[in-house]
Amino acid sequence: MTPHPTSSFGHPLPSGEEKFVSIPLRRGEGGGHAPRGAPRFAGCGGEGSLFGAGPRYFERASGLPMSTDFATYYDAVINWEKRLAREMPLLEELARQAGGRVLVPACGTGGHVVALAQQGFDVLGFDTDVGMVEFTLRRIETAASAITARHGKAEVRLLTMEGAADLLAEFDAAFCLGNALPGLSTEGQLLAALRGVSGALRPGGVFLTQNLNYDLRWTQRIGQFPLLAGETPREEILLVKVAEYHADYINFHAMFLARDKPNGKWQANARTSRQIPLFQKLLTDLATQAGLGDFTFWGDFAHTPFEIEGSHDLILAAQKQA
Repeated sequence: MTPHPTSSFGHPLPSGEEKFVSIPLRRGEGGGHAPRGAPRFAGCGGEGSLFGAGPRYFERASGLPMSTDFATYYDAVINWEKRLAREMPLLEELARQAGGRVLVPACGTGGHVVALAQQGFDVLGFDTDVGMVEFTLRRIETAASAITARHGKAEVRLLTMEGAADLLAEFDAAFCLGNALPGLSTEGQLLAALRGVSGALRPGGVFLTQNLNYDLRWTQRIGQFPLLAGETPREEILLVKVAEYHADYINFHAMFLARDKPNGKWQANARTSRQIPLFQKLLTDLATQAGLGDFTFWGDFAHTPFEIEGSHDLILAAQKQA
C-alpha cells in the first residue's frame, strides 16, 4: 500500500490510523431527511460499524465544544430494534448450536452483547475504544435485571482482537459484526486479529463475521449514501459518510453533525480512516491461515446464499479447526 496517503480533505492518513479532524461544511444534496435548519450534504450511508476495529484518535472540530462522547452519537443513529430483529435469529441459532459462551469482538456500544445475554448466553464483549466500552458497561447495568431473569451474563473489556488469544480458547462462538474487520487496514493486521479471535475459540467453536460485500463495492465505487439521523436527550444527530477509492485501499470519512436542542446551534466532528477492501477470497485466505475452516457464505442474516455480484453484505461463518 502507498505510505501516508492524503485524502481529498487534505489530511494525511498513515496506514492503519484514523483520527477526528475539522472539516469545512460543504453544502450539497443530502441523502436523508434532516432536521429543519440543518445544512445539506452529499452523504454516505450503510449499516454497521463506522470505522472498523483499527486504532482510534480523537480531535475535536473547531468551534462549539463537543457536549457528548462519540459512542453516544454512534449509538443514536442506530435503529437497534430493527437491526436486532434482523440479526439476532441467526446469531442465536449459531450460539445455541455451539454452546453458551459467546465472544463479541469490536462490540461498539454493546447492543449485541446485551441482546445475547438477555437470551441466556454468557457473553463477553470487547473493544479498543474506551468510550465504547464505558457505554457498553452502562447498557449492561441498565439491562441487568432482564439479563439475570434469563440466567444470562454480560461483561465488557478494553481489549484488542490480537489480545483475545489470551482468553485461552474458552469460547463456543465469536461474532464480529458491523463491518469491523476492514478497519484493520493491512493484511498483517487482519491476520493478527483473526488469529487472536480464533485463539479464543475452543476447537469446533463457531466464528461469524459480517462485512460489506467489497467485491461488489469495488466494482460500483459507491461513494455517497443517504444521511443517517438520530437524537440524544439534548441533541439532534446527523451522520454523513463518504468513501474515497484509491488503488488498493479506501479512505472513509464520517462526519457527525449535532444540533443542540436548547439553542439550535450546530457543531461538526469528523473522522477519517483507511480501510482495506476485504474481498471474499482475501477474507477466506486469511481466515484459513488463522485456523478456521468449513466455511459458509451468506449475503444476509436470513441464510440467503452469497452472490458476489448482488449481495449487499458478505457474512462468513466458520469453525475453529482442531
